[in-house]
Amino acid sequence: MTESIRVVLFSEVNSKLGAPFLDMLHGHPLVELAAVVTSAPGRTCGYFDADADQVDLEQRATALGVPVLRPHDVNSPEVVERVRQLAPDYLIVGNFQRILKPRLLATPKVTCVNFHPSPLPRYAGLAPFYWMVRNGETDGAVTAIEMAPGLDTGAIIAQHRTPLTGRETALELRTVQERANVLMLLDLIPQLVERSFPRVPQDPAGRSYFSRPGEDDYRLDFACSTHEVSCHVRAGYRHPGAFAVTTAGERVPVLSVDAAVPQELPTAAPGTVRRVGARLFVACRDGWLRLLTVERDGQEVPAQAHPALTDGQSLSASALQST
Repeated sequence: MTESIRVVLFSEVNSKLGAPFLDMLHGHPLVELAAVVTSAPGRTCGYFDADADQVDLEQRATALGVPVLRPHDVNSPEVVERVRQLAPDYLIVGNFQRILKPRLLATPKVTCVNFHPSPLPRYAGLAPFYWMVRNGETDGAVTAIEMAPGLDTGAIIAQHRTPLTGRETALELRTVQERANVLMLLDLIPQLVERSFPRVPQDPAGRSYFSRPGEDDYRLDFACSTHEVSCHVRAGYRHPGAFAVTTAGERVPVLSVDAAVPQELPTAAPGTVRRVGARLFVACRDGWLRLLTVERDGQEVPAQAHPALTDGQSLSASALQST
């Protein structure tokens, strides 16, 4: 008779990865889900705050009869002891944005497995979907690693390739990665049961690390190439949106652009806006991009519907005025 494994899941309370992980681990015949550890009350993961459809792991787990822990300090002695008493074989971590310290990592009988949305050792750190789109990546993957004290440094247990077109938005890539991680967990469960999974050390020479993008990372610079600006716009989609600044200091989030432009547009200074019929274009270092949609009052609207975007306007990456 095949044995089962006892698991504690760690994920953010509003995580679009944690929700299917919870459902799979609870329903899988080879898994006993002992508990869910999630965000402290009042905390959410910013990746999903603006999504139209929200999830609530506490509500979902409670409905399934799974105990929920929402500690303010996941590494406190009380929490470590509580997890130890649950006697897990594994801690499964999917989109939990707190560092698990050595005492907590030592609680399971076998090990801790983290599911990371990038082709580790590349794109370790936070928000890899943003940085992969920003860099125009076409070679994607999701990776399961055995957790170690360093950030995303543990041995690789599994990796699923996710070929990309290089034209995905950050939102589209995030969704691709979530689905791929769910499938990878499904494939990995029998190996966790049999303890037959590999441990392949990461090559530190191939490591790249990125932090959470800040305000300046969303600021468009039209002195860059059309390709770089296009990638930057897709990386910002949908929220908060990569933005430009008008000469009046108004912030305009640009949500989509297109490289198909009329031949008759003359060379102009980067950031210059030109209207051709009902269409708007913006000059970059090496050519023009059509401005398709922008954000206005929280809604995605055609660029020509934004009153700040007029023929001859100049968009810059200069410091913002308060608006």
